[in-house]
Order: sequence, then C-alpha cells, then structure tokens
Amino acid sequence: MRRSVLVTGLLCLALVTAWFWAGPQARTHSYTPLGPGDVYVALGDSLAAGFTVSQPTDAYVAQIMEELRRTQPVEVRNFAVPGETSGTLLRRQLPQAIGFIQQRRAEGKRVSPITLDIGGNDARGVEQASDPVRQRTIAAIEANLGAALDELIAATTTQEGQRTADIAVMTYYNPYPGDPSDETTPAYWTAQLNSAITRAALRRGVAVADVATAFEGGKVYRYTYIATGDIHANSDGHQLIAERFLAALGYGETP
Repeated sequence: MRRSVLVTGLLCLALVTAWFWAGPQARTHSYTPLGPGDVYVALGDSLAAGFTVSQPTDAYVAQIMEELRRTQPVEVRNFAVPGETSGTLLRRQLPQAIGFIQQRRAEGKRVSPITLDIGGNDARGVEQASDPVRQRTIAAIEANLGAALDELIAATTTQEGQRTADIAVMTYYNPYPGDPSDETTPAYWTAQLNSAITRAALRRGVAVADVATAFEGGKVYRYTYIATGDIHANSDGHQLIAERFLAALGYGETP
C-alpha cells in the first residue's frame, strides 16, 4: 500500500513537472492591458495597410490612431505590406519593426499598443491545394505568428521581465459560404486559421480582436466588397475592425 501511494505521488509529480516545463506551447496566459504609450506600431498585410479604402483616414490603423489621440499625443508607425504572409513578415517587416521599437525605447519612449493581422494571404495561397497541404500551412502560420509575437514581446520587455506594450492580433472574417464545421467547405479553413491565430496569441498573453464574429450573419456583404469579388473590408468594415481591436486591447467597449 505504501509503495502504491509512493508510485502514485511520483507519477503526479512527474506530470506536474512536465506541464510546467512544457512552456508557452502548453499553457495560456491572461492579457492585462497596460494602456497606450508614446508610440503605436501596426504590422500586417493589406488590411493593416488600408488597401482599397476610399480615404487613408478610413483604414482601421488610422481609426485606432485617432481614438488614441483623443486622450494623449501618440506617434504612429505602420509597417504593413499588402500581400504579406506570415513567412515574409518574419523576414522583412518584423526586423524593421523591432529595430524601430528598440530605437524608440532607447529614446525613452514606450511603444504601446502593437496591432497585427497576418495569415490570410498564406491561407488564400493554398485554397486549391490538398487538405494535407492546407493543414501544414495552418501549422506554419501558427508557428510563424508565435515566433513574431515572441520577438515583439522580447523587444518590449524590461530587463526585470516586465512587459511594457499591449499587443493584439485579429481573427479574419469569413468571406466564404459554408459550415465552419464541415471540412469540405472553405469556411472550415477560415475557422482553422482563426483557431491557429487564437492559440498563438493566448499562449503568450496577447489580446485577440474577434473580428470573425463581428462579420458573421451575412454582415460580410455589408462590410466588405465580396459582392464584387473583392474580399477586402470597406470603410465600414475597417471601422468595425478598429472597434474590435480597441475593445480587445481594453481601450474601448465591445460593440
């Protein structure tokens, strides 16, 4: 009996130890807003770049900036590149952003918030591919996004281990018909993409702007140009994306 108790205890200890050392890939961390700083940094693809909006001020990054400036002066730097994938983000956009963040920190300025949308172009690039290829692409997006977030967190963390920046990523709205639970529909793969984005964020204590839900129920036709074959968000869609980011960051109420 004593041996049985001892073995059971050792097994429990081993499981707890394994869970602890599994790192961020096995645990989620809560997000606690720190508030806006001196500089707002945006990264991402054509959505963050404001592609297809009628006026630059209609883009969601510009709308977030305008909201931040209602209470304090904030510098904004948008690194977004139309057509960017999670892979190209790591190779070119992210290093530029990290260098900029380090420069601003050296000047005594706090960078916060940081917003990011990425992964949509990866997924679109394999829409006609086999399921295994699409699954590997989703896994690559999650890994690349995780690596990008790790670098951003490291660049905005003090030597004492204190984070100084609010970081948020967004899920993508689904422009396609179908049941997200049906593996044969395009909607399923959008749901898989959003699950990967959410996992990568939550494991690192990064806020998630739930854009996907905001566009459900046929609203995608109201907030995008999908009726004309263009999946990009229109000005109203960008406003909704901005609202979701602000709410996720803790800077506003959920619409």
